[in-house]
Amino acid sequence: MIRFQFNNGSAHRVILPLKQQKQETITLAQAFMQYENSLPSEDQTPFTADIGTALSTALAAQATSVTQEISRKTASETLKRLDATARSTVGQIRNLLEGRFANTPELAQAWGFFVRQTGRGAGNILTPRGRDDIITCLSQYIANEQARPVAEQFSQPLLADVITLRDDLVQQRQQRDQARQERLSQHTSLEAACEALAKKLRLALAYLILTHYDGEPNRDLAHWGFELVARTPQRDADEERPSTPEPEEDPLPEGVELVLG
Repeated sequence: MIRFQFNNGSAHRVILPLKQQKQETITLAQAFMQYENSLPSEDQTPFTADIGTALSTALAAQATSVTQEISRKTASETLKRLDATARSTVGQIRNLLEGRFANTPELAQAWGFFVRQTGRGAGNILTPRGRDDIITCLSQYIANEQARPVAEQFSQPLLADVITLRDDLVQQRQQRDQARQERLSQHTSLEAACEALAKKLRLALAYLILTHYDGEPNRDLAHWGFELVARTPQRDADEERPSTPEPEEDPLPEGVELVLG
């Protein structure tokens, strides 16, 4: 598709939202539709109905994105609290094993802990740090305790509580990861919806400029929500240079401004 840039000495230029400015694009579309709906149908642009549909799609995608972001944050905060509980529980178990196997710390390995083999800290029972290591340690602790006679199992922490904690950690991690993936997917959908909306707004803007204002940006475009600013002298000098048509995928350039004057 061909884009023509007219150099007729207009005193104004139109500022359009950037691609990443999704909320600004939606706000512009809402202002556009509000003014268009105040006009008789025969005076509306040929793109008004499509803009209304695209706006509804973008608003729905935005609402879903907000909901999923809330779900992600909720899952993340719940997981952080479980992490704190798990660290405390693992520390309690480590201290228990350290006291029980003061002279034979290597036996603590059966409950999922590593023991330093060399160096100044040789013989020390190490505390797992990362979430995955903690889950692995708790799982081994549970397996070893379940294999022992009930009478020989440690009374604190309660085995049932450790099992619940481990299961909650695994489940909440999965929920957090799922919520994160859904949020990323919905973010992509929102970007696509806003990109389609922006394209239709550019078409409508070109139509208004060409049919209502003889190809020259006019301050009355503010009725539709478009922002106009005065040209700078430097810009005027640059635009006095002749331009040639060039291929574009969109009917108008996507970016900060539309130059038609």
